[in-house]
Amino acid sequence: MRSPLQYFLRPSPPRTRSAINADFPGAAAPPGSRVRFTVRSRSITGVVAELQAARAVVLAGDEGRWQVPYRLLQVVERVPERECTLADVETLARRLFARHQAQSGLGTQWTFGFDLSTARAGVCRYRETRIDLSVSYCLRATRADIENTLLHEIAHAIVGAEHGHDAVWQRKAREIGSTAERCHDLTHTVARWVGECGCRRRWFRQRLSRRLRHGAICKACGRTIEWRWNTDGEPAG
Repeated sequence: MRSPLQYFLRPSPPRTRSAINADFPGAAAPPGSRVRFTVRSRSITGVVAELQAARAVVLAGDEGRWQVPYRLLQVVERVPERECTLADVETLARRLFARHQAQSGLGTQWTFGFDLSTARAGVCRYRETRIDLSVSYCLRATRADIENTLLHEIAHAIVGAEHGHDAVWQRKAREIGSTAERCHDLTHTVARWVGECGCRRRWFRQRLSRRLRHGAICKACGRTIEWRWNTDGEPAG
């Protein structure tokens, strides 16, 4: 019989694309929310760091890092939506798609959905003729930011993959109402890695390159930055 501890910590299956929609259970506990769950009659409280297809990654300080099925989570303090629910985002996307299919040359085959990206806001999937926005981004962004991100990706879909963020894409993005900026600056997940050095400065990263992992030096004290998993739930980044 599998113990509760083994159940929570068993390895994740190979990644496959899951259909994420407005009913996604992870929306009840966006990254940054405080949650509680029980293991072997022991109550553990932590902070949601990341949303996965069937589980939340929860940081519980000295108790470690857990992957907890959504149905076993009790929300203690939820981070509220900034302005939009996922249903609101779906409605906005349908309206923008319809407008730009009629007026701007967006193909009628293009569809909208959500994904679980922890870093970017949106993506244009050319082969699948699909635009996805990150769930955690949508739950933390303003309506204006979400609309701008949708228009950013719609411009990609109209001009094609070969244009990237070049002048052709920029012109189309501005024409349909986007700011045509390449990146967003909204923090919408909790950093996976914490770096520390001799002078007690701290760095937070979602991903570590080989150079950062093995050769990062603090400019203030000259010592090597040592990286560890973030189990404290701070900060988002």
